[in-house]
Amino acid sequence: MGIGVRSLIFDNLLAYETRQLKKDWLEPYFLMEDFTLTHDIYKNGPVFFSVSEENSDDLYAHFTYYLPINEPVRLADETHFRFQRKLHIEKALVLRQADEELDFQTAYKKLKDYAVTHHIPLEDTYYCVLLEVYDDYLIDLYVPIKEMRE
Repeated sequence: MGIGVRSLIFDNLLAYETRQLKKDWLEPYFLMEDFTLTHDIYKNGPVFFSVSEENSDDLYAHFTYYLPINEPVRLADETHFRFQRKLHIEKALVLRQADEELDFQTAYKKLKDYAVTHHIPLEDTYYCVLLEVYDDYLIDLYVPIKEMRE
């Protein structure tokens, strides 16, 4: 799959926010999986996360992890999780990381370069959708396209 334009739409999400080392991006994925098991919440889609970098050279970034669930939930105040009704991104550039890239940050640079070449304005936050395939992960990278105001 090459670079394309798609939507990213999910309803009924558990969300977890953290500022962490970029290299530790997979750790909260397991935290979310464990949370659903211990709270009788049923996952109905892939875990995905957004990344907001203050500086691309920085070792840290702000991450928000999302887990689609089957229905709205009320969470106890002591959890670090929150419920989010929906996440709808109408248009985003998309690249399946597994095509050729080493990691999602390399894929993100490739999408940014493509956007510059094709004069496509992009948002600063990007989304990585983790698809579990045969005990490995494929990452679909979504970078929202900025709306052009007239």
